[in-house]
Amino acid sequence: MFYEPDAFISIPLPTALVKALLERSPKGVSSLIETVVYDFLDRTGVEASAPAKPEGLYWESLFLPNGTEVRTRYFGEYKTAQVIGENIVWEGKIYPSFARLTNALRGGTINNAWKELQIKRPSDKAWVNALLLRRPL
Repeated sequence: MFYEPDAFISIPLPTALVKALLERSPKGVSSLIETVVYDFLDRTGVEASAPAKPEGLYWESLFLPNGTEVRTRYFGEYKTAQVIGENIVWEGKIYPSFARLTNALRGGTINNAWKELQIKRPSDKAWVNALLLRRPL
C-alpha cells in the first residue's frame, strides 16, 4: 500500500518489545503491526464495536431495563407486573402502556400511573415511587 508521508502516527512501544519483534519479523516492526491490526479489523468487523442495545423500554424519558418490577397497592393488596424485553406483562397479558396497566391493576378504574406505581429495577434495592423517577421531557 502507498501512504502519504503525513498519514502516520507514532505509537509508543516498550523497547524490549520492539527488539523482540525485530528479531522475529524479517519485514520489520511496522509491517508486522500493520498486518496484525488489519487482521484484527477483518476478524472483528464493524458490528463488534457497536454497543449492544440494552433490553427494556422507555416510559417517556425513564428507561426501565428488562426484569424491572412495577407494582401498585389496591385495597391493601400489592399487584406486581414486570418489564420483559420491550413488553409490560401482568398475569401473562401484555399491556401497551403503563396507564393501561395501572388501570387494570386497580380494578379497571382510571388512575395516573406516575402517581400510583412503584418501580424496582434489577439494580434497585428498594421500591421507588414512579413520580420520583420521572424527569421532564
